[in-house]
Amino acid sequence: MARVHFQTASVAEGEITMAFDILDLVWRDFDRMVRAGSTPLQLLADPAAWVVAGHRIGRALQAMPGALRTPLLFAYRPCEVAIGALAGMSLPVQAEIGGGLQVHGTGIVVAPNAHIGRDCDLSRGAVLAETESGAPWLGDRVHVGPGAKILGDVRVGNDARIGACAVVDFDVPDGGIVAGVLGV
Repeated sequence: MARVHFQTASVAEGEITMAFDILDLVWRDFDRMVRAGSTPLQLLADPAAWVVAGHRIGRALQAMPGALRTPLLFAYRPCEVAIGALAGMSLPVQAEIGGGLQVHGTGIVVAPNAHIGRDCDLSRGAVLAETESGAPWLGDRVHVGPGAKILGDVRVGNDARIGACAVVDFDVPDGGIVAGVLGV
């Protein structure tokens, strides 16, 4: 019987791991959208689903080896801009976003250095804005209501709820609820 030798720290293994990570994120995104009531056919026509899928593709391209990355990113960028303009939202490829993201409506803007945890919801007009102090960090299962603004180096804990039109420039604890323009 022949012995099989596996090299544990190979580039190929890293690429396979990365591919499975990307597939896991995409699966979580689309599974959550389907569980929310969308059919696969509706997802194909949904600009928000295209933006989320485009973000995942862009992240995968950024992680590729240099020789492949540059020309593929060059070809990808115009598609990213076109899809974002068509959908009316900005989800930059630099933003760290966990699986299961749901975006609802247009006008959503996410800072390039923002972090969004798993299974989060961003509603129409939600803004995660970077300031001199830094970019927002959202935990898992955070709901950001319509028109809400999260500004600067703010940490929003797991299971927090940010209400419609709330302005948040302070940390929110796990399970916290923020409502109102002054964000109280």
